[in-house]
Amino acid sequence: MRKKALIVILGMLVVHTYGQNINKNKLEALLAKANKTNSEAVIIYKDNELVAEKYFGIGQPDTKIEGMSCTKSIVGLAVACMLTDQLIETLDAPIAKYYPEWMQGQKQFVTIRHLVNMTSGMQNNPNASVEIYPSADFVQLAIAAELSKKPGEVWEYNNKSLNLMAGVIEKITGKRMDEYIGERLFKNLEITDYSWTLDQKGNPHVMSGCQIKPKDMIKLGLLLANKGKYDNNVIISEEHINEVVKPSAQYLGYGMLWWLDYENTISIVDEQIITELKKNNISKDFIKKATKMKGVYNSNEEYLTKLRSVFGDNPYQDISKNLTSGLRLRKREFSGKVTYRADGYLGNYIIVDPINHIVALRMISHQSHKEEKDNFSDFGKQVIDLIK
Repeated sequence: MRKKALIVILGMLVVHTYGQNINKNKLEALLAKANKTNSEAVIIYKDNELVAEKYFGIGQPDTKIEGMSCTKSIVGLAVACMLTDQLIETLDAPIAKYYPEWMQGQKQFVTIRHLVNMTSGMQNNPNASVEIYPSADFVQLAIAAELSKKPGEVWEYNNKSLNLMAGVIEKITGKRMDEYIGERLFKNLEITDYSWTLDQKGNPHVMSGCQIKPKDMIKLGLLLANKGKYDNNVIISEEHINEVVKPSAQYLGYGMLWWLDYENTISIVDEQIITELKKNNISKDFIKKATKMKGVYNSNEEYLTKLRSVFGDNPYQDISKNLTSGLRLRKREFSGKVTYRADGYLGNYIIVDPINHIVALRMISHQSHKEEKDNFSDFGKQVIDLIK
């Protein structure tokens, strides 16, 4: 066995394992930035051994934090559980099998795969406060929604369509989605203390809504990193864990409710992008800004820097307001090694580097988040750089 040294520093339990190649200076810089960005928790594992567990501000080991859209990634693993247990034979099962009212028009072609990789084609307003939160029944809202595109045609982040999975999972398992996840997934990961937000009808949210302790949330990343195993027990078959991180044919940066990050991402804003915007009657002011974005960006950081210089410190507010369904501001080309990411509002992240076997988590709540910088948007990059 490798020799370990346990050190307690400023309330942080750090496990230094000799030979695990974590750069100490980079680790200290990451934790310093976590503190500066009002993080509540950062936990890092390398080769299944704890490297750092640090709580900041109001963060405490036994305090649950809302996972925001990281909840989606939990649901992705729950779908993999259903595949493992043969409750569903394939992700290509039609939704109409569970909701016969969809056995008509284009809706009859929508499958579970379309819902979990964001290609259903369902009409959607990207601002959840417009349609979703005012609704008493998130599942019925999705059932009643029209399709704006053919299923499987376009990748588009869609909270409304995904919320339908609460109903689908309940029909398949006979249990409310959060109860099924608690019994089938969380229990096997020794997660017992969590809560889940419900809509007025009693449906658990899928797009967000799981409140969980950081030291439990990171177990989901460890499960993914270990190809479905936890504590040497198979929780999800390797075959179906691979489905979780299989790139969507329509967008290589997304799997089954987990983001896929590539070593090299090139963003391109060219005349084709501008022409698409003009054809869809986007405002002249927005097109003027988009035109200023024209160019090739060799990293997400480079693209984001330019984006903020053109659109301001909170660029996505302006973008989501102006870009209607299916439109885009950039093309992307991917290459190199792939890492996996659960990503939630305010800067809640699980990062999984399967090659270097690093799993890291950062969590923050509304109470601690004060400004844009508190998103700690380069957390994933700093995690991946820890071994360099």
